[in-house]
Amino acid sequence: MTIELIEVLTPEGTPTGRRKPKANIHRDGDWHRATHVWIVTPDDRILLQRRSVRKENNPGLWDVSAAGHVSAGENLLESALREVQEELGLTLRSDELRHIATLRESCVLNHGTYFDNELHEIFIVRRAVDLRELVLQPEEVDEAALVTIDEFRERVVRHDTTLVPHDEEYALILRITAASPSGKAPAPRAS
Repeated sequence: MTIELIEVLTPEGTPTGRRKPKANIHRDGDWHRATHVWIVTPDDRILLQRRSVRKENNPGLWDVSAAGHVSAGENLLESALREVQEELGLTLRSDELRHIATLRESCVLNHGTYFDNELHEIFIVRRAVDLRELVLQPEEVDEAALVTIDEFRERVVRHDTTLVPHDEEYALILRITAASPSGKAPAPRAS
């Protein structure tokens, strides 16, 4: 089994030149990057995944369509495309993805043993999804569902405890989908 190495960042997101295994990153609380890909269908439904109950953090909770750590030496688009392919069995083209924001998230989980200090690189894609065609990665994803934007908004507003707590990210996605209903994802931000 190959050990995934992650680039250690400063809290501002600057690479330090150090790389560590993922487990050490979370043990030590190092800042690092993750990609989050939101898939929104042309009829305004959001693809959510229910995290595997075997996951170390937030097991069994509903989350972003696909997400994962950016491996050392990998660019953001490569990471986003890889995570969607691995977790959902969907092949996306890089021109389908639109980078919409970078959000900082910091939390301590698992009774103070798991430190998650991440810069989330948020992507959105508009495409049709047939749940029957998804090939879920069993160690990562237990289930996938399409929910309407209104249903998702209602769950966020009531602080649904079956959702991974990404409040700032959820607010962003709801603003973006409201500003761009049934159309293309917004133009990419300048980086």
